[in-house]
Amino acid sequence: MSLEKKSVHVRIPEDMLSRLKILSAFENNDVAEHAAYLLEKAIMGEYHVVSVQLERARRLGLAGIDGE
Repeated sequence: MSLEKKSVHVRIPEDMLSRLKILSAFENNDVAEHAAYLLEKAIMGEYHVVSVQLERARRLGLAGIDGE
């Protein structure tokens, strides 16, 4: 069973598109499929950084009343 995915349209510079095409060809993936994979990977990395920072703030008592 595959998860339902939403469509996102992004614009990237031509040199990044060229690199994406090379990466997707190397992995034998469709360009859009590989772009989605890389975007998901980047989002998870950024989300992790923010969640670690929030946890540190919570431990230091710098978070809001409800820990937000």
